[in-house]
Amino acid sequence: QLPGFCEGSGSVLGIQTKVNCESFLGHKAVYRMGFAMAAFFFLFAAIMLCVRSSKDPRAALQNGFWFFKFLVLIGLTVGAFYIPDGTFTSVWFYFGVVGSFLFILIQLILLIDFAHSWSQLWLRNADQSNAKGWYAALCIITFIFYAASIAGIVLLYIYYTKPEGCTEGKVLISINLILCLVVSAVSILPKVQAAQPHSGLLQASLITLYTVYVTWAALANVPTRSCNPTLLARSSNSSAVATQAVTTWWDAPSIVGLVIFILCTLFI
Repeated sequence: QLPGFCEGSGSVLGIQTKVNCESFLGHKAVYRMGFAMAAFFFLFAAIMLCVRSSKDPRAALQNGFWFFKFLVLIGLTVGAFYIPDGTFTSVWFYFGVVGSFLFILIQLILLIDFAHSWSQLWLRNADQSNAKGWYAALCIITFIFYAASIAGIVLLYIYYTKPEGCTEGKVLISINLILCLVVSAVSILPKVQAAQPHSGLLQASLITLYTVYVTWAALANVPTRSCNPTLLARSSNSSAVATQAVTTWWDAPSIVGLVIFILCTLFI
């Protein structure tokens, strides 16, 4: 019922469609929340430019004034929901694509750093205690990661592809599988080992598992029922509703992504 939230645009994400606006209220709400958060942090990033020390008067804005900062955030969020629909949803969709891509890269770097620190710690413990158990544990964890990755790839081929059709899914899974094999081979090359003595299959296995997750998250958003069994179909006898695109998904990929995000945040 917000003014202009469902008016002024005959398209969804720039695509002309017969889908009722109500079916995409969730997407539009997320874009407005993202816009408010981005504006809030961009504002404080601009305020904190060239601040080198906590003695700088502007540092107090970073470390305090929480009541007023939350008021600003709430005000931006409320105001964002009153932005007229128009082209906002289509434009902010592309901001979301770029932002999500950068977010995945940052998360990938954090995972590599985590696996590197993990491997370095266990190898150091093995050297200091002269115990072979640390090497065995490292091999077991690496094996578990690769086993989970192989199982995930097999399940993706089973549930998200068909013998005939679903070409995009087959190509996506196959390309990522090949890249994971390349990364695993590169991680144990002599030149890489010489430059990074603690580099090895643990990092490659963790990144392989993460790549399988990202592939799953992408395939779980394919809006084709035959190629996406996790897509929830709406049941209705109304022809008007039956022609609508399905916009409800299982939340398993989102839940897994949230867990990964929280773990990366705690690590950093």
